Amino acid sequence: MNPLDWDLGNIPPGVAWGGVDEAGRGAWAGPVVAACAVLDREAAARWGHVLRTARDSKLIAPERREALAAELKMILPAWSVAEVDNLGIDRENILEASLYAMRQAAAGVAVRPRILLVDGNRAPRTGLPERLVVDGDALSCAVACASILAKTHRDALMRELDLRLPGYGFARHKGYGTQVHRQALRDLGASPAHRLSYAPVAALARPEAGLEVALMDQIELCASVAELQLWVEQALRPAYGRLDLAWVETLRGRYGERLAFLAGGRAGPQ
Repeated sequence: MNPLDWDLGNIPPGVAWGGVDEAGRGAWAGPVVAACAVLDREAAARWGHVLRTARDSKLIAPERREALAAELKMILPAWSVAEVDNLGIDRENILEASLYAMRQAAAGVAVRPRILLVDGNRAPRTGLPERLVVDGDALSCAVACASILAKTHRDALMRELDLRLPGYGFARHKGYGTQVHRQALRDLGASPAHRLSYAPVAALARPEAGLEVALMDQIELCASVAELQLWVEQALRPAYGRLDLAWVETLRGRYGERLAFLAGGRAGPQ
């Protein structure tokens, strides 16, 4: 059965529906990205010739996938994409980061669906009526559309990372655990875009002695919330790949204490 026919057979008439899916859960580097795609019967009738070509993004050739994503952005009643970066993934774990990205994507659509079809077996708790659909990107057109939007958005981000962080091959493998990627980690250590909580990355990372202390000292010099935020962007992120995950947890704890103090909340240790 074509995924569009599956949707039309499972959604009541007069109801706009959405699909959510993510891309990048298994990658060693870069963000996890989720997308929400909204459909209604008017769009299905008018653009069925396009929507019937949507399927699991992994089964579509890259060039066709990019072209289809551009078409979908023009014909879908609404769509949205959300990201959680590698720091957020390491802080929350990849499952929670993926569910959070799904919630953000669902919250970002201009047309609120009456029901949300969710790829997989874990509910993101969006506040909308949700139906979990295992292998949803193969069964449902709305989920397939979300899969295509999430995948193409993330691929573009990884191509940008390849320009900023040459040598890792991000444009080629998109951060997944290929042999080329593993060898780059052996040669270069982890980059600022890597997920330090992933065992293959942790095994090949090269923590830099003394860096935790230097970053901690910089936190203590921050005299405002704005300066703390600058510290994250200008100090922590560039150094991230040279840190040990335990150091990151220590820095995060002290950052939180300092933030609370500077924002006028409870005073942290001075």
